[in-house]
Amino acid sequence: SKEAKKLSAIAAAKKSRAEQELELANMTPAEKAKANRDRNREHARNTRLRKKAYLEKLKITVDELCRERDTLVTERAGAANLLVEMHNTRTEVLMSFFALRSGYEKQRELWSSILDESCFACVMPVTPYRSFPASEVQVSKCQRTVMGIDGMMSDTASLHLLLNTLVDRSRYPDASIQFRYTLVTEDAVVAGNQMMARWVMSTTNATQLGARMEVAKQGMLCCKFNSAHKIIGLELMFDVMAFMLQLKQAAGSHEFAVVPNTVQTCQRAFKLPMVMTLAERPYTIVQVNKLWEEMTGYKAEDVVGRESCRVLQGQETDRKGIEKLMSEVRFKRPAYAVIKNYTKPGKVFRNYMNVYPLSTDSKITHYVAFTDHAETINSSTVQTSSATQAMQAPPPAIGTPPHPNGGVVKPAQILHPQLIQQGTKAPTQQLMMQGNQAVLTVPGMTAMQGGSGQVVYYQAPRPVILPEATIPILQPIASSPTVIAPRNTLPPTVSSSLQK
Repeated sequence: SKEAKKLSAIAAAKKSRAEQELELANMTPAEKAKANRDRNREHARNTRLRKKAYLEKLKITVDELCRERDTLVTERAGAANLLVEMHNTRTEVLMSFFALRSGYEKQRELWSSILDESCFACVMPVTPYRSFPASEVQVSKCQRTVMGIDGMMSDTASLHLLLNTLVDRSRYPDASIQFRYTLVTEDAVVAGNQMMARWVMSTTNATQLGARMEVAKQGMLCCKFNSAHKIIGLELMFDVMAFMLQLKQAAGSHEFAVVPNTVQTCQRAFKLPMVMTLAERPYTIVQVNKLWEEMTGYKAEDVVGRESCRVLQGQETDRKGIEKLMSEVRFKRPAYAVIKNYTKPGKVFRNYMNVYPLSTDSKITHYVAFTDHAETINSSTVQTSSATQAMQAPPPAIGTPPHPNGGVVKPAQILHPQLIQQGTKAPTQQLMMQGNQAVLTVPGMTAMQGGSGQVVYYQAPRPVILPEATIPILQPIASSPTVIAPRNTLPPTVSSSLQK
């Protein structure tokens, strides 16, 4: 047994020790000295062997620790590179999302390449200045949730339609507002599958198309990604009222514009011609206002419940424009359209419409169309309809007598006398400010008004009437207008608060 072996070993060790002591007692001094030297040598040799074994073991341990360290460093470096690559990829996905949104991309497969179709949702504040389905609103949180790719495409259409309402259609009938997004990634926060960053949206050509100022909004976003780097959730946060104030200033309006989103909110007076139809075929007209009756010549009793807007179409109506509009209607999206329509007496007019879907019990059941601008088309000229003129024409400037011909000069135009022959290069122009007047000097121009080589017109933040004088007929010579009148008409206190 183990105990017996242990006892036997102890006995053997005692016997050996006793024998050694007995031998040592029988040794001579010289033999004892020799035995001591041998014992010391043996001890030294064993010590060296133990040290060597310890060093070898220590070296093996150090090598193992170094390998573990190198493996850990490599793994950490790989993880860091993976995080950097993942961050760059997700940043590119976000930038692609904003690029599709600013360009109003209608190819669904491009949206599905960056959005998870099975569970994508976008949360943002309620925006009363543009169209959205009533089913998206969460009243308790004062926010709305856009579900799926189709919902985001509709929301993008709504954003473009909103910004395009800033265009002066009487001067730029076919123009569109361009805007861009800026994603601030320097101070972005990344945690797991989430990313938070600041963003800025700003228009780039609003003032060139008749707006008083460019508009911009900035905010924060929180984006969630899946393992394939597709967006599964996006929350956009920004100041709604500050952006509404900018829209009001840019449009030169004295009141905030609220877009109706339900049939109930359309039961009020509007300052534009309005027609409401069903959202499904045959798109029967269910409501019109007095301005629409005056514009088309049809009475409400002639069309309500009996006709669709097809009653306004005729031989010159652009079928491609109709098909483009109906493609948006079939997807229940808001849209903008320019269509040649016919009045009841048969006069042709160009109808610039903003079309919005309306909800009833959280389901889109109707469409409402507002005529933003209308032009009567004659054989030789295009005249603005009286109803639209009454809404858009500004009052004459104070102290300015009316021009006998009723000519209107808008401050975003560079004007030049007709003394220059057609087809010749326009001479160099110089603009000088004299008090509240802008003086346009054209070298080499025939002297007029007592030998003066200048054309004088008043500077104002809105169109003014030319004073009665011997001023020649003017015509625009620049395809891209240069801004002359001041565009930012915000008070200093409001402007500084918006910048903050």
